[in-house]
Amino acid sequence: MDRKPAEKGQGARKAIAAVQPAPEDDAAKPAAASKGRGRGQEPSSDCPGKAKTSLVNQGKGSGHSGKESAPRGRKTSLENSTPGAEKCDRPAGKSDNPPGDEGALQKRERHLQAKAFEPEKADVASGAVSREKNRLPDGEKKEAPHRGKKASQKARPPPAKEPPEQGRAEAVPRGPPPPQGISLRQVLERLTLRRVEISDASRRVNSVRDLLVEAIRKRLYLSSNSVQIVGTGSYYEHLKITKPDEFDIMLKVPGVRVELEPYNGGDCKGVYYFVKLKRNPGLQRLNDFVDDQQYLSASKFLSELRSIIINEVKTINGMKVTVERKKPGSPAVTLRIGEPPSHVSVDIILALEMPSTTLGSIRKGGPDIKKWLGLKQQNELDDMELCLVPKNAKDGAHFTDTWRLSFSLAEKTIIQYHGQTKTCCESNGSKCCRKDCLKLLKYLLEQLKTKHQSRNQFSKFCSYHAKTAFFHACTKWTSDEEWLPINVEECFGRLLDYFLDCLTKAELKHFFIPECNLICTDSKCKILKNVIESERTAKFPIFQQI
Repeated sequence: MDRKPAEKGQGARKAIAAVQPAPEDDAAKPAAASKGRGRGQEPSSDCPGKAKTSLVNQGKGSGHSGKESAPRGRKTSLENSTPGAEKCDRPAGKSDNPPGDEGALQKRERHLQAKAFEPEKADVASGAVSREKNRLPDGEKKEAPHRGKKASQKARPPPAKEPPEQGRAEAVPRGPPPPQGISLRQVLERLTLRRVEISDASRRVNSVRDLLVEAIRKRLYLSSNSVQIVGTGSYYEHLKITKPDEFDIMLKVPGVRVELEPYNGGDCKGVYYFVKLKRNPGLQRLNDFVDDQQYLSASKFLSELRSIIINEVKTINGMKVTVERKKPGSPAVTLRIGEPPSHVSVDIILALEMPSTTLGSIRKGGPDIKKWLGLKQQNELDDMELCLVPKNAKDGAHFTDTWRLSFSLAEKTIIQYHGQTKTCCESNGSKCCRKDCLKLLKYLLEQLKTKHQSRNQFSKFCSYHAKTAFFHACTKWTSDEEWLPINVEECFGRLLDYFLDCLTKAELKHFFIPECNLICTDSKCKILKNVIESERTAKFPIFQQI
């Protein structure tokens, strides 16, 4: 009876001291209680030598057999976290582990419980990450997250680098974007003439032309068959751009027998001539235009033509037709039909066709067109009869009363048969972009002349320079395969390169008369070359001003 009070306070310590060290296997793998067994459950008689209670009951206050140190509501045994443990029961407060391992086993128990029920809430902030948690099956290795970061903030692989934009360098900072110019195909579509405008303009021009031809026949005493109407220039060559507002009409008088005497002055040699009349039955009216030296005066002939046209225009009713002022050196009488901006300009040229003077007899050492147009076409051009137009040659600041050879009919023929094949650009034939490239070059010159007209820098350059450069380019690149429509950008660039080379050298030879240089002003050529190169670098912003 005297020993009972002492045993009441010291029962737990004596029970622990009486426990003998367990075998090595049992120390590393403590026995687990049966799954689902509650607190204070009676020990099993199957294994009286092993403890049944969980290690949680051996923490703080482990001397009280029915209390747990785990969070409230959790009833956990090592059976749930340690597979293969033996199911043995032992009275509460008993343990097979030695006293020295008690704290380590408590920590291990708590960690395994947290892993079994809350694997995503591991205490990462404290850094106490166990080997059990980081151990992966099959020997895999896993890197621990950085200290102080949550699991959701673990390092991720950097995002894939986007490829740099096409045509730009990856370096930073980037410069201004390259200029985006209008495409040449879009320019050509805008340059196409409208059918309604063509119909209206041609109707007005034809009505005025017929009246003038009848008046010229009467005043010059020519028969009805002695004046032939020939349409020349860009409109009739199908090279007109933007608007059908300019027409060139040649009134050709055939069978005029003359004697030519070359004029060697001026810049362009081999093109201008003094003319003497031979015996011409039925053309006695031409003798009225002979000067004192027995030369046929181009100035008198042009003045008479101008007088006839002015008098006839006064009789026209139903439309407004005026005669523009005379242009120095021009062989034409220019009419204006209608009012701006829908007016139409018409150049009337009276030409004398020489039956005995052919292109082959004049053209010497010119470009070989056999590889381009073929031998047959070249022979036809050489047999073509030439015409004289009343154009005065300019020698410095003075004009000389001369006549000029006209190659309008030969040029029109070349434009019509412009391809290497017989059916180039016909309805059933293959297409090329030769004429498109010429249109672009003509339009470029026109726009530059308009832009710089205040300084009058490029007034000496005209569409005839573009046409001549185009003819030379066709003899250099003769195959139709080199002028495919799909390659219009490349083809125009090639033509432009040739024209710029001519400006650099200040030399553009006449296509039929090689000794004649059409451009010889070095300073203007260099200025025009620089302006064109600047436009080209900027993707031709001047083309957008349509």
